[in-house]
Amino acid sequence: MFKINGIWWKLYFVSPNDPMLFRSDGSLTLGACDNEINTIFINKELDDELFKKVLCHEIVHAAMFSYGVKLSLYREELLADLIATYGQEIIQITNEIFSMIV
Repeated sequence: MFKINGIWWKLYFVSPNDPMLFRSDGSLTLGACDNEINTIFINKELDDELFKKVLCHEIVHAAMFSYGVKLSLYREELLADLIATYGQEIIQITNEIFSMIV
C-alpha cells in the first residue's frame, strides 16, 4: 500500500487476462487504476522496463484522482504517458539546473 495526498492505494500484480485488465470496450490493457476502490492492477508478466513504465502511468492516474484533477480521458492518458515515458528525464534535468542555481 502507498499513500497519495492522504489517500491509501493498493497495488496488485495480476495475471495477463485478469478481469480488472479489461477495458469497458473489451480490449485488454497492461495496467488499470480503479478510483472507486483505490487500487492499481498491473499485469505480473511484464519485463522490468515495461513494468516500471506501466506502474508510473497508473500512479499518475492515482495521483490525479487523489488530487481531484479532472481531465478528459484523452488528456489524462496523454499526461500519464508523458510522465511515464519522460518523467525521470524531466526530474533529472530539473535537479541538475536547480543544483547549479541554488
